[in-house]
Amino acid sequence: MKLIIFIHQGSSTKGENFKNTIGQNLKKSEIQVLQTFNSFKTRLKQVSNYAEEIFILFVDSEKRLTELTSLIDLIENRRVILVLPNKSKVVLSMAHHFFPRYFTYVNDTYTDLFAVINKMKKKINTN
Repeated sequence: MKLIIFIHQGSSTKGENFKNTIGQNLKKSEIQVLQTFNSFKTRLKQVSNYAEEIFILFVDSEKRLTELTSLIDLIENRRVILVLPNKSKVVLSMAHHFFPRYFTYVNDTYTDLFAVINKMKKKINTN
């Protein structure tokens, strides 16, 4: 199983904290971190085995979420997890357009996120 993580290079300390937390908690996973829209878009266009990939989008702002909506067509039919900046109605409305398997919010521990990823990994490995 492979985790493809988008954390924009401008996401400051929140993004760095998320990247470090992922690295510490998912050591046995193959992880690819993309930090620009162009690299993420290029990765989405690559032919790959969707069944073995989980895309985690770290969205640090409403503006970043709006920018990511331009890639929805490329994200379609993939396992997507969103890490959202807040619980506003606007953010939640936009997030649903991605048809995520799960979404959570920017925080310090991401305990809920790791539980979901581990559950998804088990399901992928049994198929």
